[in-house]
Amino acid sequence: MRASVPHDVDLEDHLIYGLTPIRFGYLVVAVLGSMAVWGLRWLPAAARLVPCLIIIIGAVVLAWGRWRGRPLDRLLVDLGIFLRRNYGIQFALAPPRRSRRLPPTGRPSGTAAVSFAAINAVGRRRSPASVEEAA
Repeated sequence: MRASVPHDVDLEDHLIYGLTPIRFGYLVVAVLGSMAVWGLRWLPAAARLVPCLIIIIGAVVLAWGRWRGRPLDRLLVDLGIFLRRNYGIQFALAPPRRSRRLPPTGRPSGTAAVSFAAINAVGRRRSPASVEEAA
């Protein structure tokens, strides 16, 4: 007995206006968020209008936006994954010192030093020599 498999089985379902459930959810959450911002009566209307418009425009861009045929929300997720896997953020707090001199780092003690260090596929930090050789 022969059976045929439909060709569109792997496509996402569309709810309304060609939007998938997740992208339609972006619009629903944005409308609720903008209504919450608009409900802040202690702010003047002009100060409430700008954030409401930014929220709605951002949701519309995420819902219907595409770049080279790829949805923008998926591109942002991929960008976040790439940055997380390839760059680590290291926060180091210097211990407080009793003297008023600057520590050897040149920064006042107790301040955060943020460094973006490249990390290879194994998860170990690259040495400065190997970074220069790769460039």
